[in-house]
Amino acid sequence: MKIMKTMKIFATLLMLFAFTASVNAQFLTKEQEKAVKKDVKKFEKEGWKVKPGTPSISMQLTKSYQMAWERTSEGTDMWIMGEGSSVGSIYDAARTQAMTVAQGEIARKMKTDMTTQIEQSLANEQFEQKQAESIAQTVVTAMGKSVDQTIGRPSSLVEMYRDLPNGNVEVLVRLAVSTAKLDGLTKQGIERARREALEKRVGEVKDKME
Repeated sequence: MKIMKTMKIFATLLMLFAFTASVNAQFLTKEQEKAVKKDVKKFEKEGWKVKPGTPSISMQLTKSYQMAWERTSEGTDMWIMGEGSSVGSIYDAARTQAMTVAQGEIARKMKTDMTTQIEQSLANEQFEQKQAESIAQTVVTAMGKSVDQTIGRPSSLVEMYRDLPNGNVEVLVRLAVSTAKLDGLTKQGIERARREALEKRVGEVKDKME
């Protein structure tokens, strides 16, 4: 029993060390630090807390904001984030539902970005706007399963909870997925859209010839 307890303590310390190292990897500006501290006070005042052995609210929010402010070499967001909260009589059930809500938000953002980029790609190839929009929406809808699989294992940035007066518990989570995954899906979507557009044009030519 003592060995198991020691191993659990060691695992917790290792996790906190890794989290702290990650947090310190990118320094915040004074304005950003001020914003984080303001939000930490807000959450704590509202009764939010974290499970024992997990990073503090301050550490979680700091990491979350750092990733929100990270940019690629092209100046675009490096992470797509989603937030979800849920209320339930049991912590695990509320957490699962909150995760589902957060993943749904990420999925919507990814599909919107994919649709926009595919439309732009087709527009650059002289497709009419309505036609580009129609093809893009069809392709992204068809790739819905691929999007869901991509966000199946997101990075968990924030997980906190608070006890409600009625005896229920509210759980709040914030998740993130790398935009690199979105880029890969978008490239697939553009290639698929080009094929469908070409097939459509060939069909239109055949119709005119008949």
